[in-house]
Order: sequence, then structure tokens, then C-alpha cells
Amino acid sequence: MLNRLLCFVALLLFALPVWGQITAALPPAQENTAGKNYFPADDLAAIDSLALVEQGLPTAFMIDPSIVSSRLKGLQNQIPLNYNFQTHQFVEYFAFRKAEFTQRMLEKRDLYFPLYEKYLKQYNLPDELKYLSLIESGLEPRALSNKGAGGLWQFMPYTARGDFGLRVDGVVDERFDPEKATEAACKYLKQLYRIFGDWHLALAAYNTGPGNVKRAIRKCGRSDFWGIYNCLPKQTRAYVPQFIAMDYMMNYHADHAIHAEKWVKKIPFDTIQVKGYLNLNRLKQFASIHVDTFQFINPHLIGATIPNDNKTVVVYIPSSRFAYFKSNRQAILDSASFVNQKQTDSLASLYVDKLVKRRYKVKRGQSLSDVARILHVSVLELKHLNQLRTNRIKRGKQLLYFALIREKVMQTPGDSTVEEVAPVAHVKVRKVKIRYHKVRSGDTLSDIAERYQGLTVTKLKKLNRMRASTTLRPGMRLRIS
Repeated sequence: MLNRLLCFVALLLFALPVWGQITAALPPAQENTAGKNYFPADDLAAIDSLALVEQGLPTAFMIDPSIVSSRLKGLQNQIPLNYNFQTHQFVEYFAFRKAEFTQRMLEKRDLYFPLYEKYLKQYNLPDELKYLSLIESGLEPRALSNKGAGGLWQFMPYTARGDFGLRVDGVVDERFDPEKATEAACKYLKQLYRIFGDWHLALAAYNTGPGNVKRAIRKCGRSDFWGIYNCLPKQTRAYVPQFIAMDYMMNYHADHAIHAEKWVKKIPFDTIQVKGYLNLNRLKQFASIHVDTFQFINPHLIGATIPNDNKTVVVYIPSSRFAYFKSNRQAILDSASFVNQKQTDSLASLYVDKLVKRRYKVKRGQSLSDVARILHVSVLELKHLNQLRTNRIKRGKQLLYFALIREKVMQTPGDSTVEEVAPVAHVKVRKVKIRYHKVRSGDTLSDIAERYQGLTVTKLKKLNRMRASTTLRPGMRLRIS
């Protein structure tokens, strides 16, 4: 008991001088107006077990202050990593109260840190700025704050469009594109540092805007972050301490028993550029790309279609499917863009894509490139599918390949037809009979679904590609099978 009391007194003696140097206790942190509210005001205000006691005196810290202080000095590169009461309490905040958040950041950092490091180096910026995105968005590429800021680096729409030329509309939101958003963030941070010549002030300006920082400088008569601390908006006062604390935690997490348990794996991808109408659902289908995979690597694509305009759109294709896509590119894109610009999806013909496994028997005198040309596939794909180490093949060898066929179901009662997406032989025709229901006055989706066996409202909507805003009108024809 005596030992515990002596330990508490020693820590209290250390903390009291630190407390005396601080002009005001850390205010309750509000939502970061430039980013997603990962650290709510009432949560930060409630960390009295780590920072404040009822009488306004500091409690004994759970982490030895001398250790945190010396480690921050060792980590410091271009951006000062000041040790003080504010930074210490955020270190403990991320080490204890938000330990799960810190763990998630460790598990996801390999997804984005290489990208961040590339652009920071390209723009000659401090490498430690990569930790800023953790505070901004929690490494969520589609994070949105209730103020409208979005993406890994939390740009407001007007800033993204007006200052950095990012496309932000109902089709594409490049704030969600990690590559483009990261480059824009580097440009903005470099611009802010040129204005203030101080990294803490540049960070504060990234959070609250350069105008608010300049007003704080005039009001307080100082030109450093800690000097204008009390003149800054409340949410910005916590911003730099959070950044410093996160820098510490990303480097010393293991010393506080925080480890990554489930690493989020990066999906390698290749880039294509498209222009004009494109149905993304059909693109995924024809290229055999899993829906979750496509969404994961294309967070910037908002809608299900790309409209028929003159704007070029970047689409990412997983590298595992790119060889196949490349060898069938024109056929796949043609199939995914078959709707005339005057038609709508609800009126268009329905296409169903199929990948069929086939074998080709090598004939006398044929090379692997000859076979690839005949089958309209790449040599690389043939070698991969058949586990060939060389381009040499013998007469009579059976080569595996996949044929892509497209079944076209017309929007009129009758039989379907099958068309080749890639010009391969041996296309099997499958006939499909379609039934329709003509909407009468007073009909609802539930009424229609109940009239036909095996039909549900969900299936009815899917068959007719109905959106939530679709209104039934007498005379409409709805597909029911």
C-alpha cells in the first residue's frame, strides 16, 4: 500500500508542473469539420479517468510520461512532436479507450500507406503526414462527415471541384478515389505550408481553413499553434495533439499490447479509361468480376451506370481478371454498353452472360499463338489455364479455354437469341420464354406478386430493374418470369 502511495505522489509531482504550464485544460473536442466524426465530443470530454479529476487536478498517468516524451523526441522528423499534457492524454486515449480503433488502423495501413508515401515523396512532404488520414477518415475511402466532407482525406465537394479539379457528381466522386484524393491532399498540404511556414499551423488550417488560423494569429498575437491554441475553434485544438498521438501509437503500439490480428489485403488492379454509356453491373458480369471486389477497388464509382457524355472515367479492373478482360476488351465493353442513349435500363433488352469451359485439340503445325488467335484469347491466358511453361505444344494436345457467350432476351414475348460476345465457335442456344403482366389501375407490387406463383416483390423489382422511385402506371408491362 505504501509503495502504491509513493508511486502516485511521484507521478503527481511530475504532472503538476506540466499542468501549470498549460493555460487551459483541453476543451471538449467537437467533430472535425474537415473529417468524419470518429471521436465524438462527449467521448473525448469523458476521458477524465485518463486526464482530469473532479477538482481540476491531473490524475496519475497510466503510461510513464518520461517514456512518451523520450519516444516522441526519437520519432520527430520534420514535424515537431511536442510532448505536453494534451498530447499525452491522446496517447492514452488511443492506447486504452480507442484501442480497437488503433488496431483497425494497423490492420488497414498496408492498403494505403505505400500510396501515401509515394505522393508525399513526390511532393517533397514529410513522410509522417501519412498518419493524418487516420485522424481524418479512419482509412475509410468512402467516409462521409455530416458536414459533407468525404474520402480518405475528407475534402468538401466545392474544395475538391474548385481547387483541385476532382470530379464530384452523381456518377463519379473522385474524393473517394484513393489515388486522386491523395495527390490532391498533398497539393493542399504543400500550399498550406507555403502560407504559414509552420507544420502545426498548416495542419490546423487543413482542419479549419486558413482563414480561421489567420484570425486566431491576429487575436492571440502569436504565430505558433500552442500560442494560438485558445484562439482556435474548439475542434481544431484537439487536431494536432491527435495527430502527434497517432504518430506515437503507429510506432509503439506493440508496447501497449495492440497488434494487428486480421490484415486487410490489397487487391492489385489495372486501369482502363472509358467514355460514353456503360452499365457497370454488366461490365462486372461479362468480365466475371465479383461485385464486392469491384466495389472495393472502385469506391469512386457512385452509380450503376456511366452516362453517355464526353467525360472520360477511370475504371479499375482486378489484375487477376485483366488478362482476360484485355483479350476480350472490345466485346465486353460493347456488351456492357448496348443500350442506346435514348433508352433507359428499364426498357432495354436483358442480356445474360455465360462463361463456358471448352477444350481445343491442337492440329498439326499449329503454334500456341496460332491457337490463341483462333480462339480469340491471349497466349498468356492459355499458358496460365493449361499450366504451360513454354510456348511449345504438340499435335493432339487438348487445351482448356473459356468462351464468353451472351444470351439476349428480348423485351417482347417470345424466344430469346444468343449472340457471341467473343467470336468463338460452338455457341449453344438456350431458349427462354418470358411472361408479362399489364398494370391495371390500383395495382401495387404486392398485389402483382401475390397473383403469380413463386413471384415476390423483390424478384419483381429485380426482373424489371425498378428503382425505389419507380411509380406504377396503368398500361405498364412488367416482366414476371
